[in-house]
Amino acid sequence: SKTNRPLPPHPTIHKPQLTPTLPISHRIPGASLATMLLVSLSLPKVGHLSLTFENHVVVSHNSHWLVLLVNFAFLASCYHPSNGVRHSWWDSGFILDLSQAYTPGILMLFRAARSASSNLL
Repeated sequence: SKTNRPLPPHPTIHKPQLTPTLPISHRIPGASLATMLLVSLSLPKVGHLSLTFENHVVVSHNSHWLVLLVNFAFLASCYHPSNGVRHSWWDSGFILDLSQAYTPGILMLFRAARSASSNLL
């Protein structure tokens, strides 16, 4: 027997919201930065992966991947602390009202963009 339940809302008809997006996007650069830190600390211990002269020549000829990785790490290191401060406010019990939740999120995005752009110049 088929029940007459409404279908769940489809993501394409809803606009994305800032409040659930920022905590999820906070975990991605945090995990990436932690992984890059662990890899960079363990890289000199691995013989064939360490940056000897021969491997340095190979990396310098394929530097576009290295540039992308450094740019991602830089942007993540600007975004992650800014969002961490905003998230700490939430954990402390401040700005829990939905009408107040958007302003710190937008300010955090501007702060991270300003920090990244001022350091790139």
